[in-house]
Amino acid sequence: MKSKWRRHISIFLCIFALCGVALWGAWQIWFDPYRGTVATFRPTERLKTVLSASQAVEDLDYLVQRLAERHPACINGLPDKVHSAYEQEREKIALSPEVPVLALWQSAARILNSLGDAHTTVGVNYENGVRLPLSFTSKKDALLCSGGEYEGYTVIEIGGVPIGDLYERFLAQFSYELEAWAHHSFASRLNRSEYLSFVGVNTRGEVPLVLESPGGGDRITVAYELRENVIADTGRAAPGFEYSFHQPAGVGIFTLRKCVYDEQYKAGLQEFFTKVQEQNIRSVIVDVRGNPGGNSLVAREFIRYLPAEDYLAGTSEVRLGPILWKNKPQTQKNVQLPPLFLGDVYVLTGTDTFSAAMDFAVLISDNGLGLVIGESPGNMPSSYGDILRFQTPNAGLVFTVSYKHFVRPDSSKSDRPLLPDVAVPAEDALEEAMRLIGKTR
Repeated sequence: MKSKWRRHISIFLCIFALCGVALWGAWQIWFDPYRGTVATFRPTERLKTVLSASQAVEDLDYLVQRLAERHPACINGLPDKVHSAYEQEREKIALSPEVPVLALWQSAARILNSLGDAHTTVGVNYENGVRLPLSFTSKKDALLCSGGEYEGYTVIEIGGVPIGDLYERFLAQFSYELEAWAHHSFASRLNRSEYLSFVGVNTRGEVPLVLESPGGGDRITVAYELRENVIADTGRAAPGFEYSFHQPAGVGIFTLRKCVYDEQYKAGLQEFFTKVQEQNIRSVIVDVRGNPGGNSLVAREFIRYLPAEDYLAGTSEVRLGPILWKNKPQTQKNVQLPPLFLGDVYVLTGTDTFSAAMDFAVLISDNGLGLVIGESPGNMPSSYGDILRFQTPNAGLVFTVSYKHFVRPDSSKSDRPLLPDVAVPAEDALEEAMRLIGKTR
């Protein structure tokens, strides 16, 4: 009898183990969204490197296959617009005798552009890039020099091409949801050699620029050779935040440069709110202008110091292989931390507020926990995100694919960007917040 039971138990354990192995194998092969992703990117082949048509097609197919496998918008196949762009670009490459890496990047970028997801992008990875010794910023649809000898000058042409034409080329090859993000990205990247090439500027030798002095004055032509961008390594990463206090106005300013959720952030937040209480601060300003995103948990940690008992956290859909897992909307219980802050909260935003930084502002806004001041952030609150990283086998193009779709806490606003409570240019947001605080004292 005992041997019979032992045999039955052994059979059961074997079946259980086989089922476990089968499930683990199925997860690894079909369901795990991180299968085949890249932890560290290798350098991309140089833009002028020439691939055979078959190599370029292989890279393009690899990118589109990852898109079809992982992206929520592709759960039922490539959307028509994406499929059409893919077929067009693939046919053009297949008929080419040879394909420079630059041309392949541009083709891949046009395909992803058709998806309209700012988190699903393609680019290049170079350790020591070269760039113009100028920085640019976008203001009222114009490209301006930022800092240096030509501060405030309007850029009219680069490499003999009008800025409007360069921007239109960029717009057709860049992944974005809101054009304000495209404007910001165009300005912030255009001094880099690879992006000048991306929009068709000849970067061999000196690059000429036509500049117009502030106020619509005289035009001048300057020319620069591209230079290496050398950044000194201090050996210590700068914190993603800092804070200060304006005691006469009773204001604490918490500047969040990037959304890193770690022990340093949690300790810094605890220290900040402790000093807020000690100094009898009645208004807190959170500055997320220029913040490119990161981990959305930074916002939830911040809310733990506010008196809300609970809040709407939004919901999401997650692509797991052939399955789109839909999470139900729910109210999040707020596990509060002392000292609670009972005063007013203001969040400063700009078009360069992106991803998790945008989520921070939306969480505060949709739950009525504070006022947003500035400009609409760079991407939609209800949008795709949580990226997977890949690299093509031949050219080494780096690309990211979203595998989640997020819905903002107030789902009735899902088709809208985050609209600030007080709309002012981003550079004036802090001054406006201080003005409003002064009026309420």
